[in-house]
Amino acid sequence: MTARFFLLLVLYQSFHQLEHTIETVQLNILHHHEAHTLINGVDFEYVHFGANAVLLYGLFAVVIGAGRRAREWLRAAHPWGWAAMVTALVVQTYHVFDHTVRLIEYVQSGGKAPEGTLTVWLNPVWFHFGINLVVLIGMYCAFFGMRMHRSLRSSSGPPVSARRFA
Repeated sequence: MTARFFLLLVLYQSFHQLEHTIETVQLNILHHHEAHTLINGVDFEYVHFGANAVLLYGLFAVVIGAGRRAREWLRAAHPWGWAAMVTALVVQTYHVFDHTVRLIEYVQSGGKAPEGTLTVWLNPVWFHFGINLVVLIGMYCAFFGMRMHRSLRSSSGPPVSARRFA
């Protein structure tokens, strides 16, 4: 169950990254004045905050839902996969913090484009493209590094938590 849920999160973040890729190409490479992504018309701070918060809570649910024994086993048996999961979780936590700051600025300014944290100095489109890419790579590395893909192949046998993603 945990591996299937995590796979859904990986697919969710993959789609999110596709949206940021389209936006980045349109705005920074093709120099369009505005981006038209696959889900056009929902480009405002509430959506960005909500989408990133859902991913963060999902990552926490996977880590906590695995159980203490499974976490200890994963750390020992698959250290680089576990490190990738922790990296994705830490970077996504910062990402949600940045979107929290942006949402507060957005509301306080009456809907003007917010700056956020590091985007005061960095191009916000490239910054969010990059931070989403780091989270996605961490999630892929965690999924395969902890061998979650193996537990998806077999629908019979002991529960996923008992197999410990082996």
